[in-house]
Amino acid sequence: MRLQNDRAVSPVVGVMLMLIVVIIIAAIVSGFAGGLISSNTKAPQATIQGKYSQSAGVLTMYHAGGDELATQKIFVVVRPIDEENGGYQGSMTRSGTNKSFICNANGACWFNPSTGSVTGVPVWRPGETMFYNQSIGSNKAAIAVADVGKSFILEIDTTDGKLVSKSNVKIDP
Repeated sequence: MRLQNDRAVSPVVGVMLMLIVVIIIAAIVSGFAGGLISSNTKAPQATIQGKYSQSAGVLTMYHAGGDELATQKIFVVVRPIDEENGGYQGSMTRSGTNKSFICNANGACWFNPSTGSVTGVPVWRPGETMFYNQSIGSNKAAIAVADVGKSFILEIDTTDGKLVSKSNVKIDP
C-alpha cells in the first residue's frame, strides 16, 4: 500500500494563477499611466488673423494668441469662398502655400529652397506677424479686382491634417 500526499497541490496552483492575473493587470495599468500605450495628441491651438492687400499683393498674418507653432509642422492654406452660393470654390483638396514666401518683418523666411531647410523662423510665436509675399492668385484662389470687399478662408493646419486656426480674411484694395 502506497500513500499519496497531493492534497496541497490545488491551493498552490490557484495562488499562482491569481498572482499571474494580478501581475498582468498591474502591467496594463502601468502602461496606460506611463504613456506607453499610444493616445491621440491634440493639435496646437492658435488665433491667426489675416489681412490681404490686393494692391501690394501681400497677405499679412498675425498670431493673436495660443500655442507656439513650429513652422516645419504646419501648412498655411488659402481657400476661396463662393459668397453667392455659400461654401468653397473649386476643389476641397488641401494645397498649402509656398513656405519660402512666408517671412517675418526682418525678411527671415520659413523655408530656404536652396538649402532645403528652415532658415530664420523655426517657430511662430504669439504676437508675431508673418507676411506671405506672393500673389494669392497663383495659389488657386484667383483673387480678381472684382473681389475687393469680399473674403477668403485662411487656415493653419498641421502636417498630419489637424486644424489649428481658421479665419475669414477680407480683401482690401
